[in-house]
Amino acid sequence: MPKVTSGTPPLRPSSTSPHAPTPAPTSAKANPPTGGAWGSTRATSLEERRAAATSVTTSVATLSDTERAAVVEKKATCPFIGAAVKGGDLKVRNDANKPLASIDDVAALGNTGPGSNLGEVLRLFAQGNHAFMEGSSGRLDTPAPLGTFSLDFPGSQGSHAGHSGILQGDPTALNSGRLSEKDFARLTRFAKNGVVTRSDIGRFIAENVHADPNAKAPGVKTGLVLAKDFAKLVGEVGQSVADRAHGQTNPEQDRRVLEKLTKVLGDDNLIGSAGEFGLLATFLMNSPKTKQVGGEPAFAVDDLKAMFVEKRLPEGWETWKKTAGDWVANTSALAFAAEKARRRLAHGEGE
Repeated sequence: MPKVTSGTPPLRPSSTSPHAPTPAPTSAKANPPTGGAWGSTRATSLEERRAAATSVTTSVATLSDTERAAVVEKKATCPFIGAAVKGGDLKVRNDANKPLASIDDVAALGNTGPGSNLGEVLRLFAQGNHAFMEGSSGRLDTPAPLGTFSLDFPGSQGSHAGHSGILQGDPTALNSGRLSEKDFARLTRFAKNGVVTRSDIGRFIAENVHADPNAKAPGVKTGLVLAKDFAKLVGEVGQSVADRAHGQTNPEQDRRVLEKLTKVLGDDNLIGSAGEFGLLATFLMNSPKTKQVGGEPAFAVDDLKAMFVEKRLPEGWETWKKTAGDWVANTSALAFAAEKARRRLAHGEGE
């Protein structure tokens, strides 16, 4: 197990956290100040007690290059998260075997860039899909400490049938991440002049869902229902983002948004994939390498390769805008394109 960096403060525990029971009052003599704390003996004591009782800490872990590479390849099987972990933009907490990350940290990455607020969508994904870490059963059945999410993506609620196959194998098995250059080539075969259009990514999603007999794609959602669902979602996400921008939080509103997001994305694997690729599309939407082709965005193979294959964020990513509204628009467009392509495949029309 890697050592925890002594100079990095842990996440501030909450007195209501089920993972950090409030200890009985103790004297300063019994609990001398520890270097690297928040300046509060009580906060340090809670973190130490949590670690002693559960072997889980929210402090930043010191990982070897080999350990970090294993987390990126086998666990953090998302092109954005994997690249952020590899580059050190997202700190790994706890240890390499049961890695965690801070929800605030990942939200801050999504909010990086003038006018960006994609971090609020990333916050919802972290809370909804990755709230459980590996427990003694060997399954993701133990709630992650307050303010964190698990970096074990395969086997999580967000891992589903009909996935792309690029970064993970069995979606139900922990540590099943690996790079499939063959599946990445299936995505980039659509490229023309070095870019892949958003609708072609929708076709790629359709192929993945169509090819997997375990995928859920009932097809009962008509275009009208999809539009209605996402219209409601954009309104609620927009309100949540606006409130946070003004320093206001509404836990009940956030809970409703989270429930709706996980339901919409979980009921249909095609829509779930559209939501995931919607994040990627939004992240790259304002990259200088992204073009407009036929009235829609087309993403550079160079940017896609950087994130999927090389596990790095594109140069200059921190300078461009990424918004929650663009995520809803991209996800909706991808879902429409994917459903259209899936119906063609179901009728044996192929490409």
